[in-house]
Amino acid sequence: MKKSVLLALAALAVGGATATAQEVVYEPDCSQGVLLNRAKDNWFITAQGGTTFLMGKHDIKAPLKDRWGGAAALYVGKWLTPTFGFRFGANWIMPKGATEGNGEYRKMNASAFDNGYYPEKFMGLGPEFDVLVNVTNWWCGYNPDRVYNLIAHGGAGAYWTWKRSYGNSTNIGWHGADNTMMFATAGLMNNFRLSSVVNLFFDVQYTLIDFRSATHDLSIQAGLTFNLGKSDWDCPVTAICPTWKYTDAEGDALVAKLNAQNAQIKDLQAEIEALKNRPKQVVKQDCEGLVTVYYPINQYGLSNREKIVLKSVANVMKESGKNYKLTGYADSYTGTNEINDRLRQARVDGVYDYLVSQGVNPSQLDKTVDAQNLTDFGPEAAPLDRAVTVRNAD
Repeated sequence: MKKSVLLALAALAVGGATATAQEVVYEPDCSQGVLLNRAKDNWFITAQGGTTFLMGKHDIKAPLKDRWGGAAALYVGKWLTPTFGFRFGANWIMPKGATEGNGEYRKMNASAFDNGYYPEKFMGLGPEFDVLVNVTNWWCGYNPDRVYNLIAHGGAGAYWTWKRSYGNSTNIGWHGADNTMMFATAGLMNNFRLSSVVNLFFDVQYTLIDFRSATHDLSIQAGLTFNLGKSDWDCPVTAICPTWKYTDAEGDALVAKLNAQNAQIKDLQAEIEALKNRPKQVVKQDCEGLVTVYYPINQYGLSNREKIVLKSVANVMKESGKNYKLTGYADSYTGTNEINDRLRQARVDGVYDYLVSQGVNPSQLDKTVDAQNLTDFGPEAAPLDRAVTVRNAD
């Protein structure tokens, strides 16, 4: 085996050797997900406008040039996560198309088309609520420096409609048509990040304007989105350890230690084989630990499954009358010390409050936190260190 390979193995197996001092660097790692922001963050205002093209069963009878109208909207919204959000606001349209002679929105001062249908024009204004999905963040992961994002949206609302009295020379203004239209809409927004505050987008949107008459349209709009306050997302912080370099003398010493430990490993393997061949013995153990509750990364809430387990633990506690110690843990491989301290305390508080809610006497419970790892088996086993232990304190 080459000396360089032996040195690499020795570096993994033997610790404590002298090395060139380098500082550990802590950097955000978005591959682990993102941290949820406060409720007041990630709000935005959107203004847009463009054209709409009617495609109802009568509207297709009109020439193409007579089916283009106006559309505009103003929204206020919020991103709950980098992927999902919502918006609500006002939607305005002034579509054009064709209708029959007795159509409610017929332009009375215009002659019929060659096919016998008449020009149509009306105005609609009303509230709208949409759900937003950032498809790019969903499929490719969150990237705060990404310029382009594809955003899908869908929602519903209602239009109050207006029409014009073209046949009355004394009153040709707009007036209410006494006809409210429910509508549903879906679209794709091509969003371009100009800065941390302003985004430019082009939106293609399909709308079913009236469920009763199956009137629908296709609109093409452009607009600007203005972010209010914090608009990005924080990622968990991870440590980047330095690469250690050894001198030849240090490498020789490590190889010697590695050879000695290989001999010890061989002896341990022989002892393990001897233990495997030893007759099994049944040993009755009195385990002081009642239960260990585990949590996902950056979480401290109790799932329904954990509540079912803790409800049974509460019954044991009430019947025994003994005292118990609750200890909160968070792994030291991810997150900052400040975040981990909050997680430890929030986790043990949650278990304590739930046991008390199930009738356990608070005097039976002693809650604390431990800044050390519960198992300390390494970063790959970090989920085992995100926990709360419940042990017998008597």
